[in-house]
Amino acid sequence: MTNTGTLPCTREIGRHVRELKVMTADGGTRLWSSNDCYDTEGSEVRVIKPGERFEFGLTWLGTTSEPGCGPRTRLGPGDYLLVATVAGVSSDPVVFRTT
Repeated sequence: MTNTGTLPCTREIGRHVRELKVMTADGGTRLWSSNDCYDTEGSEVRVIKPGERFEFGLTWLGTTSEPGCGPRTRLGPGDYLLVATVAGVSSDPVVFRTT
């Protein structure tokens, strides 16, 4: 997320408003979400300066997930999509390949 304005802005960036999702290559099926097995409670408000970029990420272990952190299945090699969402605004999908 980047502040493209000319003034600082204050934004909620806590885990409850941000998510990373892994999808099938066609985008039809959600396979994993960063919010399934992590606590999404709490608030994190940050002042973002003009031109400043806020980045977030975590390590994905190559498995599926479900809300509530149910059973996981290892995904095989192939192409997948990654989508980042912050405060209801989603990025364009990025294609990545596992081998």
